[in-house]
Amino acid sequence: RRIIPPGNQFALTPPRTPTKRQQSPKDSSNSEHTQTPSKSQLMMSPVRSSPRKRLLLPADISDAVNASPSKKLVSPVKRLRLQSREAEAETEVALTALTRPQLIALLKDTMAHSAAAKQIIQELLPKPDLAHSMQKLEKLLHQIYRAFPQKHWGNSRDAFCFRRVQIPIETFKHKCLQRGQQLCQAEQWSSLLEYAQQAWNFVCKMPDWQDNSHNKAKLVCLRTLAAHCSTALKKVSLDQRQLQALIARLKEMKNDSPCITSPLKLAEAQLEQCLQ
Repeated sequence: RRIIPPGNQFALTPPRTPTKRQQSPKDSSNSEHTQTPSKSQLMMSPVRSSPRKRLLLPADISDAVNASPSKKLVSPVKRLRLQSREAEAETEVALTALTRPQLIALLKDTMAHSAAAKQIIQELLPKPDLAHSMQKLEKLLHQIYRAFPQKHWGNSRDAFCFRRVQIPIETFKHKCLQRGQQLCQAEQWSSLLEYAQQAWNFVCKMPDWQDNSHNKAKLVCLRTLAAHCSTALKKVSLDQRQLQALIARLKEMKNDSPCITSPLKLAEAQLEQCLQ
């Protein structure tokens, strides 16, 4: 048996691994240099960019800021190519992109520069198309009756139902008066007279309400159309056959509302002058 002298009791014990607290001064100095920088240090340090970003940056930053998006995204060659394509467009195709005021201004300039062009335009100028206006009024009239409540205990012409269909009624009145005002301002008297007769049928199909104040929109439309008939009769010249057909039509319209009496008398007076 081996006897260990008292002075060498720990001679065979292996050395311990140094802990974090027992690190060497060299390691502690490295830890001090590798610590996370503070927020103030990050703000003071310059912003670094990757090599790829540095290659993409322009030489002068002010030029890049002042440059417009079109100059950045579109090359000059491509821009010239687009301009050449626009120049090659047909006149008929280019006119479809213009708005209504632009077309009116174009026609005015053309007629102002050439008297022959003005004469040609006057000869080729068609009558206003009233079919679209009649389709619009028919659609709006249908929306009025669709707005009625499907289940209602009581009369369908009372104040409750009127409040449900008040907005479609106002929309119908606005469109009816707007088209007539356009024809009157354009001095299309024959088309205005025809429009008043056709729109009269749709106005008469509007619902009649128990409260007379609720029938105001319908009454305004009828009176306005009757006034359009009187205005058109004063401006347009009709022959005997046309006046006879118009008088027969106005007598039918009189059964719907007595406000058509004034244009009826005016048409009868013009017919008497033709017969003399």
